Amino acid sequence: MPMSPAGASDPGVIWRRAARGLSLIELLVVLVIVATVVAGTVLSVSGSGEREVENAARRAQSLIRLACERALIGGRDIGFSVVRDGLRFGYFEIDGWHPRDDTGSDELRARPLGRDLLLAAYREGIALPLPDEPEREPAFACLSSGELTPFVLHIDRPDAQQRWQLEGSLDGELLLQQVQREQR
Repeated sequence: MPMSPAGASDPGVIWRRAARGLSLIELLVVLVIVATVVAGTVLSVSGSGEREVENAARRAQSLIRLACERALIGGRDIGFSVVRDGLRFGYFEIDGWHPRDDTGSDELRARPLGRDLLLAAYREGIALPLPDEPEREPAFACLSSGELTPFVLHIDRPDAQQRWQLEGSLDGELLLQQVQREQR
């Protein structure tokens, strides 16, 4: 008598087995898979504002750190400005400051930090206006001596519970921390 792929010699056994339905274990496995997919979806949607603010703050810290390292290693002062949507970098030359544009592969090209972000930049405790593009001279500089213009950068988003603060000190240190948002 021929054997079926399931190992049963009687074809009627296969039909009876299929007609029984799902076992409890199979049902639980399906429920676990569905619950995992739903939980992943909820987590990815619910915390997106928080994550975007944190990612923008870490990106700003990394870009400013890179600019300061380049200034120190290359012996060229690098300026940067905070604009409405992100950071703009440029090099100081004999004839003035030359901002980088958003083309090319230079890591210090014009960089937006993220969508729907609220940025606020402070120098010596005074809030700076945030134009769409940098003014004639940058607001901050990484000097080839290792010094940095002291600043505070707040990064926030309306739907986020926490905001991030990046603080640059004269000795070139960058401190990134999460701060409680003021009540509105």
